[in-house]
Amino acid sequence: MDLGRFTESQRAGGASNADHAVQGTSNDAAVSRESAARLGYIADPYIRHFVKPAQRRAPLINRGTFCRFHGVQNTLCQFIQALGATTQASGQIVVLGAGFDTSFFILEKEGLSAGKYFEIDFAEITAKKAATIYRHPDLKSLLPSDTQVAMGGSELHSSRYSLLSGDLRQFQSHVVPKLIERGFDPNEPTLFLSECVLIYLDPEHSDHIIDWITLSVPNAAILTYEQIRPDDRFGQMMIDNLRARQLELRGLHAYPTLESTSQRFLSRGWHSSTAVDLAAYHDRCIDEGERKRLAKLEFLDEWEEFTLLAQHYAFTFAYSRDTDLFQMLCPLK
Repeated sequence: MDLGRFTESQRAGGASNADHAVQGTSNDAAVSRESAARLGYIADPYIRHFVKPAQRRAPLINRGTFCRFHGVQNTLCQFIQALGATTQASGQIVVLGAGFDTSFFILEKEGLSAGKYFEIDFAEITAKKAATIYRHPDLKSLLPSDTQVAMGGSELHSSRYSLLSGDLRQFQSHVVPKLIERGFDPNEPTLFLSECVLIYLDPEHSDHIIDWITLSVPNAAILTYEQIRPDDRFGQMMIDNLRARQLELRGLHAYPTLESTSQRFLSRGWHSSTAVDLAAYHDRCIDEGERKRLAKLEFLDEWEEFTLLAQHYAFTFAYSRDTDLFQMLCPLK
C-alpha cells in the first residue's frame, strides 16, 4: 500500500538514491488516496491537487486506503474533540513525514482545529506541497491569514499551521529547534502522527525521536501506521518488492509484531499502548453500515488477499499519561 516511485525533480536533488526512494512513497500514498477519494471510499476533495496523472488502484488497495484514512481521521477528530470537552486551552498535532497528507485542510473545512498543527518532511516534499497549496484557491483559502512562505518556498509559517522542512534523522539537532521556533510548546497536550515513516529510519534514529517525546513532552499521544510481520512468506515478499525499489524497512525487524510495537512505548513508561493490524481494524472498528456502503462502490473478490495484506500493516496508539483527555481517546476500539 505504500510502494514508491520518485519524480525527475527529486532525482535532480542532492540526496541519496535511498532518500529519493523514501521521498517517493509520498507520491504513491497520494495516488492511492486520490483513487479512493475519486471512487467515493473517502471524503478528501483536496488530494487530487497533488496527483497527476490519476490512477485507479485495485479494490483491495482502495479498501486498505480507506481503513488507513479512517484510522487517522478518527484519531485526529477524537483528539480535537477531547481538547474541547476537557476545556484544554490548546493542543498540538505534529505529523512526522507528512508527505502530501491533506488532513489539516479537511479538518479546517469541518471547523475542527487544534491550537497548532505542524507538518515535517524532506525539503523536496515540503517545497512541492507549499507550491501546490498556493496554486489552488480551495487549499490556499484554508490557510491561516498570517501564513508566510519561508525558506525559499520550502516552508509555510503561521500562528496555527507550520509546514517545516527537515530530516528526521536529525530530529533533536535540526527538527526540534524549528518546532520550538514556530511555537511548539512541550507542555501542551500533543498528538504525534507517523504513517509509514519511522519504519524507514534506522531504529537508532526512530528510537531517538520517541525518547525525545518521552522525556520532553509530558502529555503526549502517538498514532503510528507501519508494516509488521516480516518473517512469513508474504512479509518476505513485501520486503523483496520494496528492496527492488531501493526501499528498506530499516525498523521492521526491531519491531516486527503487534506486541513489539506496543512494547516500544510501554517499555519507556508510557501509560497505555494498543496495537491492531489493519485486518482486525477493518472488522472491529468499521461499522457494518459503512462496510455495506464500501461493498456497493466496488466488488471485492480478493478477500483472502486483502486479509493477508492487511495483516502486515498495523496501527499503534499510545499515550504517556493517564489524564482525562487521553482517557477519551479510543481510536482502535
